Amino acid sequence: MKPIGYWLKRLDGLIEADFERTLSDSGLVRRHWQVLNTLAEGARSTAELTAALRPFWGEGAVTLDEVLGDLERRGWVVQEGAGGPYALTSPGVEGHAVVAERIGAARRRITDGVTGEEYLATVGVLRRMAENLEGAEGVVPAA
Repeated sequence: MKPIGYWLKRLDGLIEADFERTLSDSGLVRRHWQVLNTLAEGARSTAELTAALRPFWGEGAVTLDEVLGDLERRGWVVQEGAGGPYALTSPGVEGHAVVAERIGAARRRITDGVTGEEYLATVGVLRRMAENLEGAEGVVPAA
């Protein structure tokens, strides 16, 4: 049996590839979705977006500035004043809804055959494992 690290990396890669396929004809990537979904909860400053999305931004990924620039060019997000928070525009709310439907289908593919209880138990165990390591002496959390 392969260890948990193998399955975590494998699943993350498969999720990334599935999201890429799901969004490919829209010109968006998973990071666009994550920004849209975060802004759907309300306006956020660049610092707040960075903090909220840090776990998802790996080496070589499109940058937050690139994603925000793309979304601004589409007219989906706007920065409220110079240096102010970013928010979804009306077209951005509509775009988020369309993308959310597609991402919902992708998430259903991911969890096909997994009960709600299994999903919650898995997430709970992974959270506990992360907390165990975050509290371990000398362990530095990923940026």
